Amino acid sequence: MKLRTPLALAAALVTLPALAQEQRPAEDSLFGGDTPEQKPAADAPRPDESALFGESTEPTPDTAGATPPEAPAASAASGSTSTEQDRDAQALDGPAATNAFETEEATEDPLKIGGRFYLRALTQGNEGVSFGNTTFSSPMLVDGYLDARPSDRLRGFVLGRLTFDPTRRAGSGNFLSADPMTNAVAEPRVLLDQAWLRFDLNRTLFFTAGKQHVKWGTSRFWNPTDFLSPQRRDPLALFDARTGATMLKVHVPWEARGWNFYAIGLLDNAGPANTLGRVGGAARAEVVLGQTELGLDAVLQRGRKPRFGLDFSSALGPLDVYGEFALSKGSDVPHFRLPEGVSLPDLLGQLQGGNGGMPPDLGALPIERYFPDGYTPQASGGATWTFAWSENDTATVGVEYFYNSLGYPTSLVYPYLILQGQFQPFFIGQHYAALYAVVAGPGSWDNTNFILSNLGNLSDRSFTTRLDVTHRALRFLSVEAFVAANYGQKGGEFRFALNLPAMSMGQQQLPPIVVAAPTFQAGLGLRIDL
Repeated sequence: MKLRTPLALAAALVTLPALAQEQRPAEDSLFGGDTPEQKPAADAPRPDESALFGESTEPTPDTAGATPPEAPAASAASGSTSTEQDRDAQALDGPAATNAFETEEATEDPLKIGGRFYLRALTQGNEGVSFGNTTFSSPMLVDGYLDARPSDRLRGFVLGRLTFDPTRRAGSGNFLSADPMTNAVAEPRVLLDQAWLRFDLNRTLFFTAGKQHVKWGTSRFWNPTDFLSPQRRDPLALFDARTGATMLKVHVPWEARGWNFYAIGLLDNAGPANTLGRVGGAARAEVVLGQTELGLDAVLQRGRKPRFGLDFSSALGPLDVYGEFALSKGSDVPHFRLPEGVSLPDLLGQLQGGNGGMPPDLGALPIERYFPDGYTPQASGGATWTFAWSENDTATVGVEYFYNSLGYPTSLVYPYLILQGQFQPFFIGQHYAALYAVVAGPGSWDNTNFILSNLGNLSDRSFTTRLDVTHRALRFLSVEAFVAANYGQKGGEFRFALNLPAMSMGQQQLPPIVVAAPTFQAGLGLRIDL
């Protein structure tokens, strides 16, 4: 008996720390960390490229995060009274100060950093120009982004851009191109492409505020209903280098029907909105009716004509059909009309001959300046057909047409539009058409895609044919190459040529302008996406 008592006492002393350890609350419960059920995986997948560069989808509602488990009760072996136990439990494990997102799962690594490096080499051949004098450019684009997602209901995104072209002279650019990359200047230029914050209200209203990309329309080449982009897109460019616009977007989804409604406040689409009266408004509804997706939109802004749009896409047997229709009353920019059958070089020659050999005065030309009245429609539409040409390979062919009531039926006025800064490629004529084909990963070339595009300005009868090849060489590296040919009526949009003498415009003296008709273009690009 005397021997058992010391042994029992020793055993009890040894088990006391273990009992205390078993009853001690976990550190995650004490300091608000994630429980094993709540903690997300550390190697969560990165967001896809389209979400990072302005084509992300709206967040969808889901269930709220699990509530933290209750803290374990204090052990009687600790010697604490019931009052002390309740006080300690409340201090250590009671609810913390609440906020709107406290029930959401927190992301362990909420900030992603990445970007894009895009380097191109471009050349263009022109009639009568030697090989040594053939134009060459090497525009460079560098994007860097910060993508913060502390929870599935909150996201902040910033994307900055640097453009640079060492082959350009200061202030030079290509006025015949709609691609901002082609117009890169010699000096490095820093731009803000996107900067927005996204959150929701009770998983019912979804807000996106800041500089962002919102593209409307269903057509492949011509998007007359793309009202919210300050610049027109180059339909042949593989990468859309346009920067975003500042706006407040409210998205209201109707999940039961698959419909979406948007209300948008515009802050800089028609110039800075430095007064409340200059803040623009836009609205859009997207509805699904059977196999047809329909979009209705409207834009109202001070200083610009109201614009209304409709777009659709649907299945028609083996074909996928799509279209857009934009309508406004009048025009925001002036139009110009030359005397019947007379071109601008002819007028300048006549004026110079009657001016004692002095440079002609552009302001003295008999050119009518006017604003179109009445309704000015623009419409585009087309169809695509996807078929299998081998056991494991498919191809897609498509056609598209564009009618532009604000365009010009002839190329005679093009030189004057350039001098006035109103030459808008791909939107300068009245009638356009396109025929294209896409082959993705043919045969064993799983990482290679081919795109053949044929575009024509039917109003001035000029055309261009272009073949693009893209290849995924490495996981993050893409190689792009293209070659294009220009043909058709000389002086038209795609075979534009110009020979203007020196002239005066008020007090400003303009030097001679000589542009030889293009014959071909070629380019090579390297792109890294992280």
